[in-house]
Amino acid sequence: DALPISPPLSQRGGGKYPKDLQKKLKTPTLFHFKGHNIFAFSDTHGRHRQITVPQQTDILICAGDAVEDNLDPADYQDFLAWYKKQPAKLRLFIPGNHELSFDIAPLWAETLFKTEDIVLLHNGIFSFHGINFASVTEDITNALGMLPKNIDILITHYPPWGILDESFGSNLIRQAVEVMKPHYHIFGHIHKEGMKTIETNSTKYINVSHNNILNK
Repeated sequence: DALPISPPLSQRGGGKYPKDLQKKLKTPTLFHFKGHNIFAFSDTHGRHRQITVPQQTDILICAGDAVEDNLDPADYQDFLAWYKKQPAKLRLFIPGNHELSFDIAPLWAETLFKTEDIVLLHNGIFSFHGINFASVTEDITNALGMLPKNIDILITHYPPWGILDESFGSNLIRQAVEVMKPHYHIFGHIHKEGMKTIETNSTKYINVSHNNILNK
């Protein structure tokens, strides 16, 4: 299913953080989980070659908006060529709203990203060395009762409502997190909240947008 260009206005929240959330803290997007070093990023918008992926990375995650939305095949090919060469045993890719090919030409886009070197995770689940990953969009979160459980890391492009979202988060994704209760929720989209984390009793939320860092 196609990823919506932007969250529906009816699902956008008021931007207030729930009382149970801890203070926002600056955080690197490299973390250790179940014996693996995981590095995540998003929102490079064509500037992926400015990122230095740590050599110790075991699992590499791109949470979308790797390219701009001009539908130029060369932009996709340049990102894929760079991504495949980065140090990691596993490379995951989750489309963002700027990967318009997944809306306009989904079969072409899926064929492009489904390679031996990259796992395309789009409304699905994937397990690697005992770590369970999942990705959902607003298209699938309408069936909240059917969402998978026992998920370690949930990856979406859009943030959940009220969490590092600048009032543009998704209520449906927030509900999905509450149902799935992952250890980590990784997302981007909101540039101003990039490289920040918030932790609840059950889930650590990380906005992995690198956009503002690349602008400096």
